[in-house]
Amino acid sequence: MFNQINLENLAVFRKLEWQPHKNLNLIIGENDTGKTHLLKTLYVITRSIEEYNKRKGQFNSESWRDRLANKLLWTFQPADWELNKLISQGESKLKVEVNFFNQNIYFTLGKENTTTISNCSELSSEFPEFNALFIPAKEVLTTFDAIAATREQLEIAGFDDSYYDLIKALRLPMTKGQIQPDLHALSFELDKMIEGQILLDQQSFIFKRAHEQYSMSQTAEGIKKIGILSTLIRNRILKQSTILFIDEPETNLHPSMIITIVDKLFIMASMGISIYLTTHSYFVLRRFEFLARKHNKSINLCSLSRAEKNGVIPKFYNLQDGMPSNPIIDVSLKLYEQNVLLDFEG
Repeated sequence: MFNQINLENLAVFRKLEWQPHKNLNLIIGENDTGKTHLLKTLYVITRSIEEYNKRKGQFNSESWRDRLANKLLWTFQPADWELNKLISQGESKLKVEVNFFNQNIYFTLGKENTTTISNCSELSSEFPEFNALFIPAKEVLTTFDAIAATREQLEIAGFDDSYYDLIKALRLPMTKGQIQPDLHALSFELDKMIEGQILLDQQSFIFKRAHEQYSMSQTAEGIKKIGILSTLIRNRILKQSTILFIDEPETNLHPSMIITIVDKLFIMASMGISIYLTTHSYFVLRRFEFLARKHNKSINLCSLSRAEKNGVIPKFYNLQDGMPSNPIIDVSLKLYEQNVLLDFEG
């Protein structure tokens, strides 16, 4: 897992230093403060290392530098398909430096870098077993065939690697063998939430409830989102050694279901799964604060805000210590105060 992250001149981030990291890490901020950008940056690093490790030693296996460059291009899909477009405007170079499983790793990009990386560290030793998963805000099951065709047949931009990697994971068949017992129980609870299961039937996904079955176009998005988590557990992709990135897990969920899914994510983190998620939801934030304080567990909160001259500025908190002032809470309190005033005026 990550122990430290340093970003310089990456998109909206002039400078970001983040340490330490916990099993649960929340990222909040108003629109256009780089939440998803930060999430994808961490995903690109972890996924490129995972893919490099799998290919290492094979005939014509590529270097981590080449794998990283490819992952940056297909995940961010920058303008003109040039990596240097990831550099903050007005700057000449970006640098990313992380400590990942106690290895110091870095890469830099300059104006000369369009499709390649000129400077990066060597991966000097073996990493513990891990895999990286990214679940985007938009569900992928309805557009599954379109994502596959766009990437595998046409090889054109549109759906980035966060979508393509996820559908490849969901394609994997259920294999025989025992799922980790606590995760198996969690998968059962997720299926119970939606009163059914998402299943792969002859290359197409269906939602099966009792003796009825529905196509993905007939299935509510909230059900599909929860079904994705359960499916990934059942096909052994989501496991104890996973680093899980989730972009706005609350999207298309009723508040009562949001609370339940937050509880499940908290349980996953207690099992050893590292989780990074972005959110705009008051319910997500408040529920995580409640769980942190109730169970005396640290939950990192990275709050991003824009400054006129310095790009996006991060502030870091531990929800175990209570809820700090932030835009989500501020707007919620303002709405509450407006309603109270309206009652008095009435």
